[in-house]
Amino acid sequence: MHKFFDLHCDTVHKIPEDSGMFSLPSAHVDIERLEAGGYGLMTFAAFVNAGRTDDPYGDCLRLIERMNTAVSESGGRLAHVTTKRSLAENEKNGAVSALLSVEEGGVIEDDLSRIDELFRLGVRMMTFTWNYDNDIAGSANGEEKYGLSDFGREFLAGLEGAGIIADVSHLSDKGFYDVAEAAARPFIASHSNARAVFSHPRNLTDDMIRIIGGRGGIIGLNFCADFIGGDGGLDMLCRHARELADCGGIECVAIGGDFDGIPTNPAIPDCSALPALSCALSDFGFTSREVDLITGGNAERFLAENLPE
Repeated sequence: MHKFFDLHCDTVHKIPEDSGMFSLPSAHVDIERLEAGGYGLMTFAAFVNAGRTDDPYGDCLRLIERMNTAVSESGGRLAHVTTKRSLAENEKNGAVSALLSVEEGGVIEDDLSRIDELFRLGVRMMTFTWNYDNDIAGSANGEEKYGLSDFGREFLAGLEGAGIIADVSHLSDKGFYDVAEAAARPFIASHSNARAVFSHPRNLTDDMIRIIGGRGGIIGLNFCADFIGGDGGLDMLCRHARELADCGGIECVAIGGDFDGIPTNPAIPDCSALPALSCALSDFGFTSREVDLITGGNAERFLAENLPE
């Protein structure tokens, strides 16, 4: 079985500022459960609620520093991944790779030079928005739901120029199509499901799924019951996986659980429970090869192709 690769969690804000993340009883993710769950990589988002802070960029930097502390205090059990080489080295050394992302592009506060600074600090993925419209683009949950602004197009070019993977989760529909039109590199939806299975603005239409898959991108299944629909359980989540695979190809389906950014889903209560998803996918009719691709293989391939050398 392939080790699990997860494209999104919000655990960083639950890590104590002066210590690591060996055991976090109030969180969905900690080192012990990452290892117990069979993780090869977790993507840790520096999430900033830009609507509730006077210093969004400073808050982002402080979260990155908190994650750096967690890695340095882990005794080698966690290791940063910023390049293709480090991804392979971490696997060889038996460490869980920690990939750093930023959730809420508005943290740069209209200063494009901060994109390059975030890259130097290890950030390798970034969303355009969170739940609010901003100067970059409209949000799926925003009031206006507009597309990319002129500045947003510069933002996208800045991400691609720096080597940061563009993440369209949380983006408005119009924003998605603006990115699809302007992007020169593959992009991802790190934690989004299929709208045809459950209609929610945070989920992707079949056409969006086809575009991402056709560009060589990947889509992470989100474990939030509000985005899964029905009972929010594993069978419904497998239906989302099937829709993603049918529309975008099996190679586009990945995991983006959104742990510590969502209410606890009893079907997958924390990251140690991921083997239950593998079993559910198999019972649903996915082959063992397809399960391996969904749970980690596709994300590993995408990162090996799109991280810097």
